[in-house]
Amino acid sequence: MPSSVILPAPTRTDPAITVPWVTPPLHEQVYASILEAICGGVMRSGERINQDELAARLKVSRQPVTQALTVLRKQDFVQDTGRRGLIVAPLRRSFFESLYQLRESLDPMAARLAARHHGRISAASAQALLKSGQDALEQGDVATLTSADMAFHMWIYEASDNPLLAEMLRMYWHHLRRSMVAVVGPSHDRRRVWEEHAQILAAILRGDEARAEQLSLQHIREAAERVVQSLPE
Repeated sequence: MPSSVILPAPTRTDPAITVPWVTPPLHEQVYASILEAICGGVMRSGERINQDELAARLKVSRQPVTQALTVLRKQDFVQDTGRRGLIVAPLRRSFFESLYQLRESLDPMAARLAARHHGRISAASAQALLKSGQDALEQGDVATLTSADMAFHMWIYEASDNPLLAEMLRMYWHHLRRSMVAVVGPSHDRRRVWEEHAQILAAILRGDEARAEQLSLQHIREAAERVVQSLPE
């Protein structure tokens, strides 16, 4: 009786899986550009928006500009005044009072949770964020400084390991950048802000939850007093 022959199992060739690089739609690129111009103070509070002029400046047609402005109006960066048309939304004190009240609850919690997870945190990346802000401080670059401020706090939200915190506060931070650019104070005030950032980071990295929470709350209350009181009623 002939011995049985075991045939090799047929090999399966799985199709290659690739991640295509997709350029964001044009209206999203236009949205990002206008948002940055508003938050960076290039387009100022109350400034009238001429869509044709804006399209020419961005070298695009009017349609993606209209789409981008529709989103920005819903997010309260742009306001429809009726006869005057669209303007950059004014900086209203009541809005920022509400926003800082929210941060008084969420920022200390994020700092406490980040300290709790300090063992998983990259100290090097955190220190790099701190240094970028300190470098911008020395150079007197207000736009870069406010962006670094946003990046530092977003890092804390993400280090908290609570994705809802980062998602909830990301959009509000664009509004905060607007207020910070508009009411930026003397250099010694800005230096104190980054000294406070360094203290908060040190408490997080050593896992001191109570101290991180306390310093964060103090930092937010002082920021609220400095920013909100400088805005119009």
